Amino acid sequence: MTEHDLQGVFHRRGWLAAQPEEFRKAWLNLAEFSELSVGELLFSLGGPPGGVYGIAEGYADVLIASGYITPALAHIARPGWWVGEATALTGSPRRVEIRARTDLKVCCVSLQGIESLEAQFPRLWRTLAQLTVLHLDNALMYASAVTKGDARTKILSTLIRLAGPEMTSDAVISVPCTQQELGEMAGLHRNSAGPVLRSLERDGLIARVTYSQIAYNPVRLAHISEKELSSGAR
Repeated sequence: MTEHDLQGVFHRRGWLAAQPEEFRKAWLNLAEFSELSVGELLFSLGGPPGGVYGIAEGYADVLIASGYITPALAHIARPGWWVGEATALTGSPRRVEIRARTDLKVCCVSLQGIESLEAQFPRLWRTLAQLTVLHLDNALMYASAVTKGDARTKILSTLIRLAGPEMTSDAVISVPCTQQELGEMAGLHRNSAGPVLRSLERDGLIARVTYSQIAYNPVRLAHISEKELSSGAR
């Protein structure tokens, strides 16, 4: 994909796609693209403040930790997803660790670049705060999934959350994720995810393309989950 093609991802998906065209173009004009190989760190938990990053191609692990606990996988980010605005807004250390799950193509808008937009876009900081709210929504979905509901509800909620920028896409997407990883992100015990996934597959709600890739329609899953919760079936 050319840089123009990569920029097109951000015009179609996620936080930036929801902004006015003038802002999108100005933002991406400042972006510098780079590549990471599988396993490489984009930045570390507790690292120094820096720019705002967007995933243009590939998938990344989002790891979180509290206190001295070892970082744990909380999310798998996909194209159209942005991160890093908290440090831009506050100058505080990084709150998550981002590691390449697959080969990645990312872009970065530096702190200096962001500040250069302030005169042209007086609502710049509110726009960045909208990104923070998206991350807060994701965190609340994560907390809800790991603390409430039965195993099926937890798995459905987690798959919907992992759709990220494509959560409202009424089309089949996929996530590169093993059964064990999905269970961990859903707050389930080691062997609890398997029976649920087999049930969802029998119902035609997911397809396990490979051992480590699950395909599904997030809108359909959201509809099923809402229906089951409303009826008290789960």
